[in-house]
Amino acid sequence: MKKYAIFILIFMFAVVSAFAADVKLPPITEDTLSNGLVVVAIENHELPTVTMRMVVKSGSAYDPQGKGGLADFTASLLHMGSTTKSGPEIAKAIDFVGGSLNGSADRDASYIGSEVLLKHLDVAMGLLSDIILHPAFDTSEIERMRQQNISGIIDSKDDPNTVCSVGFNELLFDEHPYGHPSGGDEKSMAAITKDDLKKFYTDYYHPNNAFLVVAGDINPKQIFDAVSSKFGEWQKADIPGLNLQQPPAPKGHTIWLVNKEDATQTQIRFGSFGITRENPDYYPMTLMNYILGVGFVSRLTDEVRVKGGMTYDIHMQNEWNRMPGAYYVSTFTNNDSTMSAIRATLRVMNDMKKAEVTDAEYKNAVSFYQGYYPMTLETPSSVASEIIKVKLYGLPVSYIQDFTENISKVTKADILRVAKKYIDTDNLDFCIVSNAAAVQDSLKTIGNVTVKTVDDVM
Repeated sequence: MKKYAIFILIFMFAVVSAFAADVKLPPITEDTLSNGLVVVAIENHELPTVTMRMVVKSGSAYDPQGKGGLADFTASLLHMGSTTKSGPEIAKAIDFVGGSLNGSADRDASYIGSEVLLKHLDVAMGLLSDIILHPAFDTSEIERMRQQNISGIIDSKDDPNTVCSVGFNELLFDEHPYGHPSGGDEKSMAAITKDDLKKFYTDYYHPNNAFLVVAGDINPKQIFDAVSSKFGEWQKADIPGLNLQQPPAPKGHTIWLVNKEDATQTQIRFGSFGITRENPDYYPMTLMNYILGVGFVSRLTDEVRVKGGMTYDIHMQNEWNRMPGAYYVSTFTNNDSTMSAIRATLRVMNDMKKAEVTDAEYKNAVSFYQGYYPMTLETPSSVASEIIKVKLYGLPVSYIQDFTENISKVTKADILRVAKKYIDTDNLDFCIVSNAAAVQDSLKTIGNVTVKTVDDVM
């Protein structure tokens, strides 16, 4: 079974590599309204559809202390009612044309999006502008969504992977806003008031703190005229600043052990801080991490899954945020192999710093990205997602088109250099979700263990 799975992965890799191609973008036009709203139009005439995404450059990092989830709550409420239409009326209008309308937030931004057939663009544009410019924040809708959010949070406590993720971020980031879930927790959800929601909207929902990406079967001039008509009344304002300090890096091994007495498997997440996209080491870091813990045949997969038989999945991930996010390992294993999996992972990470990667590893990684990245830009929606990255994170306009070329410029020496620079197995934060009685003693061999309950971290 393992051999068959590996064969499939290698075949998939070969297919991706075989289609390596230069990045070719559709026509992209940008304009700025007099109120400061930046509008990006992406033409793709293959299908008669349009994707619109309004991005407000304030996300959960802007949540006040004790009000985690406020940004996401605010964005999610917008399509639940405006001063001109009720929530059911908005839902009926977008459903009637077979479209979608939604809102959400992540750490760095809030997103309000719509997808619709081209012939219904006026309807979708009208609804999008209405909910963004004239939100109602209806009390009944607030309470309905609050209960829905709290129910979701309670349900997520039964998912060890979610518990592990939330606990790890809380440990690593501490009081920094990146340490709380974008959707908040039970306590913060209960604490958010209507005034909090209205204040977040009033503080951050302004055209000079936003940009709109419209992609699909469009005419840029018609889009700019429509956006100007629908969003021209939106008033610019001074945006409150955000002064966040990077949390201190881990020292030694700090271990939170979240006890789930019925757990027969252990969820494992550990790491430290990573880098941002504008870091000069972005491209060598991307290749290094692919070889170490992202690729189909990564070193961690080979050692911990294939040879060790201790897990079905193990990977390393760098969170790409405005500020450095976590750079971490995530896996799971049986309780009795918890320490074996951790030690094997640490050994592979340390080996990454000892010598240059092999020619085969290097070529496979470069070929993967040369083939994979262009394939991620085949739809208007996917191109829009990349444009959002460029605009939100202040990347150069050449980021997309030059991606594969910049990947190919990375050398094996560069990969070794960043491995030595960013992999530090002596200083890591660990969150382990398991039966504490089964794994606590073994975990003590690598660091100080603090036993927590699920309610402690969620």
